[in-house]
Order: sequence, then structure tokens, then C-alpha cells
Amino acid sequence: MKVYYDKLSKEEKKIVKEKYKSSDDSRVYKKAAKIIIFCILGVLVSIIAGVFDYIYKTGTLNYVIDGFLLIFSVIVLIRMLIIRRKLINKFALSIRGVK
Repeated sequence: MKVYYDKLSKEEKKIVKEKYKSSDDSRVYKKAAKIIIFCILGVLVSIIAGVFDYIYKTGTLNYVIDGFLLIFSVIVLIRMLIIRRKLINKFALSIRGVK
């Protein structure tokens, strides 16, 4: 069952998430959450910087730097969301019979 966690009801997902956060294995999950926050901030900063670059008519290099920041932030954000989902799914499969 590859996507067992996705098939759970809302209440069951909440219970699994609370159990996982209180377990010893949640260190990677918590670090991934912090990285997700930094990625969202990176996306916002790149968009704001792009707007300022457009308003003040700066050089092409600034657009390239803003684009790299945006692309890198989005790629890492997607990857961290996938990692978090895999971790919580793996935990849900391990406690499937225990409630």
C-alpha cells in the first residue's frame, strides 16, 4: 500500500500525525517542516525582488539571480513535501493495526 496515508479519513490522518510527531522518528519530519518554511520565504523574496527589479529597471543579471532563487526554492519545496509525505505514510503503515 504505497499511499495508505492518503486513503485515511481526516480524523485518522490527524491521529497518525500526532502519534508521529510525538515519536522518536519525527526529527526528519520537523527539519523538513523548517526547510519548507525557508522555501516559501525564498519564493516570496524572489518574487518581491523581481518586482523591484522591474520597477527600478535593473540589469539582466538581477533577473537571472531572482529566477534561480525561485526555481531552486520551488524544487526544494516540492522535494520536501514529497519526503514528508513518504515519512508519514511509512509511519502510518507501521502502526496500521495499532490504534
